[in-house]
Amino acid sequence: MIKFLSSIRLAIVLLILIIILSVIGTLIPQGEQPGFYQNYFPRWSGLILSLQLDHLFRSPLFLSVAFLFLLNILFCSLRQLPAKFKQLRGPIKFTPTGGQPVRDRKLASDLSDWLMVSPDSLLRALREKHYNVKIKEANGQKILIAQKDRSGLFGPEIVHLGLIIIIIGGLISALFSQRIELALTEGQTVDLPGQSFSLRLDQFTTDYYPDGSVKSWKSMVSILEKDQVKKQKTVEVNHPLKYDGLNFFQMSYGFDWDRTKVELEIKGGGSTARGLTLNVGEKFQLEPGLTLNLLDFIPDFELDEGSRPASRSAEANNPAALVEVTKDRRPVYLGWLFYYHPELNQVQREPDLELEISLKKFEAPLFSGLEAASDPGLNLVWLGCALLFLGLLACFYLNYRQIVIGLKPGEKPVFSAHSRHNQTTFYQELERLLEVRPDSAINSDRKNEGKTK
Repeated sequence: MIKFLSSIRLAIVLLILIIILSVIGTLIPQGEQPGFYQNYFPRWSGLILSLQLDHLFRSPLFLSVAFLFLLNILFCSLRQLPAKFKQLRGPIKFTPTGGQPVRDRKLASDLSDWLMVSPDSLLRALREKHYNVKIKEANGQKILIAQKDRSGLFGPEIVHLGLIIIIIGGLISALFSQRIELALTEGQTVDLPGQSFSLRLDQFTTDYYPDGSVKSWKSMVSILEKDQVKKQKTVEVNHPLKYDGLNFFQMSYGFDWDRTKVELEIKGGGSTARGLTLNVGEKFQLEPGLTLNLLDFIPDFELDEGSRPASRSAEANNPAALVEVTKDRRPVYLGWLFYYHPELNQVQREPDLELEISLKKFEAPLFSGLEAASDPGLNLVWLGCALLFLGLLACFYLNYRQIVIGLKPGEKPVFSAHSRHNQTTFYQELERLLEVRPDSAINSDRKNEGKTK
């Protein structure tokens, strides 16, 4: 089982699945209502909703694949670590120099003679080259182990650790992050679900460019705990308010049409016109027994597929107000009044009612669109990215090198020179190192060569 979970084939399959699912999550709009998918994806809506592809990155399918990939990386790293720690301690068995290439035999001979004749100078020369050097003696054998850039040996494991932390952070974010959309008008306070504090919008301002386009939105907000202001800050785009694990972002602005104030002009019975200002849902008694009621206001009036009044957008492109007049609680006037096109007013009235009503003015308070977001896995993701970067640096720029020399009286020296990258350059470094040998070690080499001849 462990072998399967740590296999490269499984890693490749899981990576392909993650890429495919990510592409699907990009192509399918996320977080919409079920009716949206039934309308735009009629053939696939059942599959999308059953597999939860409408919020794919939180779906059991995607989380399962990500978790399997996490296990794959974890077990792959655990399989490699024991061998690498063993390598740091130095190899136990050596290949006899007689079976090694000529270059290895020459390096083994030269370094072994240097170690026998002048070990202190060899240690000093290696340390000047930034090698970590230690000498062990066991069973009559002297072993020198020199290592350089040891962190480079664990570069892949650091990369794996970074990926593991990133995936864990992503899973935590997918499962526990919050997104709360808030629409507040000035002076309004809202309690945040699951929190011990509330948010109040003190002031909302919009800055404009000279051409009239919006430059920025700014919301002065206060954090309240038990009616006491704990923090106050102006929130604008790219400048969120941070408090108790939540970030408050400025997202949008708009008009609160539910709180629209409408000015009507009323004429009737030959009297002069008079103005009347009402809020949506408010009633006003025109005369004894005759009452006017402002039932509704729509900023962008249209009739939907069912011929029902609806708003095409949140902009005031075709504002209209629904007005009703009752006489002794009996409707005598009912109709939609249009601001830009009063000639299109659709009114039903009793024939003998001498009453003319028109929509003259409207205004609605601005609201600030804020988003309260918490992402508990974000710091882990950043930590994982940092480790991933350090691991890649270790892989490509820290070339682990190891030299091991074994000496035993009466036997040929044993030698191992290992470089994680570019063995040829490593040998050239050792040959340059031999150029600083003391004369006594060089003379010893020559005597050994004479005996060999």
